[in-house]
Amino acid sequence: MVPLKCSGWWEQEGYGRQPMQELKLMFSYGKIFAEGSDIVGRFEFTGFLDQERIYLFKQYLGKHHIEYHGESIGEGLYTGDWTCHGYVGGKWLIRIERVAVSETASTAEIRDLNPAD
Repeated sequence: MVPLKCSGWWEQEGYGRQPMQELKLMFSYGKIFAEGSDIVGRFEFTGFLDQERIYLFKQYLGKHHIEYHGESIGEGLYTGDWTCHGYVGGKWLIRIERVAVSETASTAEIRDLNPAD
């Protein structure tokens, strides 16, 4: 899988908009794997794309988990709402930064860089 550098944030009342740092996403046949950190701590994402919808499960290492639900809004942007234990916590956004695909990437990985195709 080719790791894609991303930027992103989540927001919550009382905390405002919080950036996700060192965020890297990897796509493989519609499945998503990611890692990063924020003010809560280090986390890993797992999830999948279903057409234009995106579903992510964010697990803070040694802590709680968060569910992200949203959609592609084009140009490498994904946005939606996050929930914790069924309660809506706020909005989120992830932007895939433009990257050059290495010559060692497989055809499937290159195709996954643009999952809408």
